[in-house]
Amino acid sequence: MKNTKKWLFVLMNLIFVMGMVFAGGGQQGGDTYAVKPRQLNRKLRVALVPVTMNTAYTMTINGAKEEIARLGDNMELIVQAPSSNTSTIQEQGNILESLIQQKVDAIALATESDASMLPYLRDAARANIPVFLFNMTEIDQENIYYVSSIGYDQYKAGYDIGKWVADNYGDKDTKIGVLEGYAGIVNTMRMDGFKEAIKNSPRIQIVASQTADWNRTGGQRVTESILVSNPDINLIYGPYDEMVLGGLIVIRERGLLGKIDVVGFGCTKDGVDAIEAGEMKATIDVGEKGTGFDIINAVNDFCVKGQTVEKVINRPSTVYDATNLKELDRSIFD
Repeated sequence: MKNTKKWLFVLMNLIFVMGMVFAGGGQQGGDTYAVKPRQLNRKLRVALVPVTMNTAYTMTINGAKEEIARLGDNMELIVQAPSSNTSTIQEQGNILESLIQQKVDAIALATESDASMLPYLRDAARANIPVFLFNMTEIDQENIYYVSSIGYDQYKAGYDIGKWVADNYGDKDTKIGVLEGYAGIVNTMRMDGFKEAIKNSPRIQIVASQTADWNRTGGQRVTESILVSNPDINLIYGPYDEMVLGGLIVIRERGLLGKIDVVGFGCTKDGVDAIEAGEMKATIDVGEKGTGFDIINAVNDFCVKGQTVEKVINRPSTVYDATNLKELDRSIFD
């Protein structure tokens, strides 16, 4: 029933988009954005709305707070998050409505479906509130209702960690059990990049793939399930560290360390600690904390300096394993 409501909601918003096209909606009068840059000489109220609360978004929030302090505390950061991934779209709609009514000065939004959020982006624009998307995947760069999309290339990050797997396991028979996030564009892009990177390595096979809900508990549950039907897997991969850390609990409890390797995504502190301990092989830093810096700088440029900003602002990604972990800037965990 929940899925039916979710897809009905998305369908209604797609109908809205089609109506905009046939009605001549889109960029009007040659404007780049529906909301124009401004120069506000006061403390700004900036709302940050993640998909849910987890380690990755906490890193982004910490980065935003640190950058606000560096700029001289000229902003108040308001963080409002849905209670869980399963209720993200409905709750985010309610949160955005409330923030618009509160007349915040800017909104930073991470969402699994920018199409479903389009009516709220439009309402924010009508209220003259600039919206900055972050941690997104495929976006419509012609959409005038958001200022900038900030984060990293999720497909390329998936490809890069997949290439690391191909480079390190391509010469031996490798059976992978995948711990996937919730079905959606974020999971799809990360997994598509990963699969593209390993497709020319015939000795590497994905033999099992199940949804592990983006969290450690889900990763533990799914790894137990995968091992029942695929006891011969020798690599666990997941497009977020928290899921594979759950898998690592099972591997450790069953005495399979050294027999089943673990590769993650997101460069969380616990993931890095596991690499140092020799229990995890690799992860990829996608600049979660740096995204927080970039969000605040974009808001400052647009709302304080009165400058336009790039429509897409991406940070590079870096794979870390035991060979280069000493090069990682540990301040990302502060």
